[in-house]
Amino acid sequence: MARPPSISNQQILDAARTVFLAHGLSKASTVEIARRAGVSEGSIFNRFPTKDILFQAAMDEAQPPALTLSRFVGQGDVRKNLNRITVESIHFLGQLLPKLMMCWSERELAGGTRVRTRPRQVLHALTRFFKEEKALGRLAGDPEIAARIFMGAVWNYCFLQTVTGDRSMSVQTFARRLVAGLWRGIAPARKPR
Repeated sequence: MARPPSISNQQILDAARTVFLAHGLSKASTVEIARRAGVSEGSIFNRFPTKDILFQAAMDEAQPPALTLSRFVGQGDVRKNLNRITVESIHFLGQLLPKLMMCWSERELAGGTRVRTRPRQVLHALTRFFKEEKALGRLAGDPEIAARIFMGAVWNYCFLQTVTGDRSMSVQTFARRLVAGLWRGIAPARKPR
């Protein structure tokens, strides 16, 4: 007799996340989650005793990899790096935004989920990048404000894409125009080292 296929928590969490994001917690069906995961509903409850626990696990598992900006510090052309960082940030925050919105809508339940700390981590990474580049003389201005302006613009872009489906500006065009606008306030007064 053939051994039954191994069921991974990842299959269940991926299916749960898809269903939760499509229907919300209250309307999400564990039957549909089981069907999408290719498991029985009992298999889900053997691993995740309640739908609430499954929701928390699915949202925590939903975190995209962290933004790593240190590889850009002191390297190459700052404006080109900022364009790359914009594109990476849009990809990162675009994946994160729907999960954050879901956690916010279920904030009593999702209060302890790690995904809620990601925006602060992103802001911290951006601020550190701007501070380090300023210390090298490659940027000027207030690093904390530059990071907040940058992050705010990227969040707005992701929000409009996610909520309204706005595709009026490509990611590359947005990145180029954001950096051009921001550059006026952060360009170094002298030639960078």
